[in-house]
Amino acid sequence: NPLVTPAHIIPEWYFLPFYAILRSIPHKFGGLVAMLGAVACFFALPFLNTGQVRSSEFRPFYRIVFWFLLSDFILLGWIGQNPVERPFMEVGQVATLIIYLYYIIFIPVLGLFENLVVRKK
Repeated sequence: NPLVTPAHIIPEWYFLPFYAILRSIPHKFGGLVAMLGAVACFFALPFLNTGQVRSSEFRPFYRIVFWFLLSDFILLGWIGQNPVERPFMEVGQVATLIIYLYYIIFIPVLGLFENLVVRKK
């Protein structure tokens, strides 16, 4: 059937995290919205960052959270290569949730926390 994508097709490595986000949501339109929302979070990052210092050179807590995000992206890349089966789908959903938590909660709260630490010095 030419209208059905074969199950064994794997996208390029740089699309794999977003492909995993797309496949982790059972509803097709919901997966598309989640994937586009993850891309939109990159563009919203300057507005979400509430820290006074923008460089990660002087933000030790941000460095830890950044490496956590990078490991989550690597995990999503690995999930994107695997078939849509029981353990991989749940891990993909949790990793997708972590991506959104990073942008919506961790970045603003971490900036506010670091601003409090800088003011006390």
